[in-house]
Amino acid sequence: MKEYLHGIIIEMINRGLCLKELIPHPLEYAELDSLADRCKRIIDDNIEYLKYFQKELDNRPENETRDILRGIKSCIREIDLVESFGISALYYETPEVGYLNKLIRKIHQEINLPLTPPSVACFSTSYYSFQSFTNVMLVPIGESKFLLQLPDSFHEIGHEVLSHMSNERKLKGVENVHQNAVTFITDYYRNLRSMKEREYGPESRLFVINHIHSQWKIHWLKEFFCDLFALYTLGPAYAWSNMFLTTKKFENVYEFSDILPQTHPSDDSRMRMLIIGLKKLGFNEEAELLENQWNSMSFVVDTQPVNEYQYAYPADLLAEIAELFLCGLKECNFSIITPENIKNLDPNSIVGILNRAWQIFTDNPEEFLKWEEEIVNQLKQEFLD
Repeated sequence: MKEYLHGIIIEMINRGLCLKELIPHPLEYAELDSLADRCKRIIDDNIEYLKYFQKELDNRPENETRDILRGIKSCIREIDLVESFGISALYYETPEVGYLNKLIRKIHQEINLPLTPPSVACFSTSYYSFQSFTNVMLVPIGESKFLLQLPDSFHEIGHEVLSHMSNERKLKGVENVHQNAVTFITDYYRNLRSMKEREYGPESRLFVINHIHSQWKIHWLKEFFCDLFALYTLGPAYAWSNMFLTTKKFENVYEFSDILPQTHPSDDSRMRMLIIGLKKLGFNEEAELLENQWNSMSFVVDTQPVNEYQYAYPADLLAEIAELFLCGLKECNFSIITPENIKNLDPNSIVGILNRAWQIFTDNPEEFLKWEEEIVNQLKQEFLD
């Protein structure tokens, strides 16, 4: 056993060293420097841990190596994550990657993000996602040619904010309102359960309420935060983008399970939350237009939720969460979009361009394609020349 573990350690140390050699020197795009430094640090730290375990093995009896094996596995997991979501992003340093990283850096400046902006990698196979371990946003390979889905990058930046809120003083306001939201949700479902216990009905209803409560705390609250973060820092463009994505997916907008975990809230609840958020920002006309469009869609009209769905996303709970997160973002000095300041944005700002993109697309889709191509070419010329 000890000899076998020695072999694994030697192989993983060599793998870590080889991965570091794959990082280009110098990097063509300075926006990736922070990712390169993070990857090197993680690899170096794990190599040191592996060397420590190597020495410990020599001092242990054959039957006392379980903790060392756990430590080795932890190192392997971290090195694997760096390889998958860090080194790959650095190795494939294409112009598209350079453009998107520069674009995200500009967004970071516009919204007053008090963190190092996430790096971008163009090899996602499942739309947009965020890998907090390496601070990398994964996007589809063709994303650099389009504008309509870019609002989702704001949602992923929201995940970065959540991952750092407990260790960044400038994000203390977000951490506080997040905890307040957890408390409010807990109180809400405790009261709901007490009320239903006094009513005549099936006992299974109480289990469903408990399940819904756990989904809010484990999954749904963070996704609602990221949706609201994107809406509050970008504006109506994010709400339109969300409906665009839902329309393309064409799944059950009232998806609900009273047993299985759901990593994301239903599409219906997310759209209702965004409409609430728009109204809180003062975009009443846009909220009404979006709501009318949403309610006219066949996949909304022709589908009905199950009875238990009524407990999952009550309007008063959604409204309270929307208000709490707006207060937290304001306290942290994020740039919040309002109907007044959106009119005065720099024409070259990414926030302004994305909102204008959705306005042109909804007014004239055919004209939009030509306009989009021109704007993307201008942005690439600005960032890459």
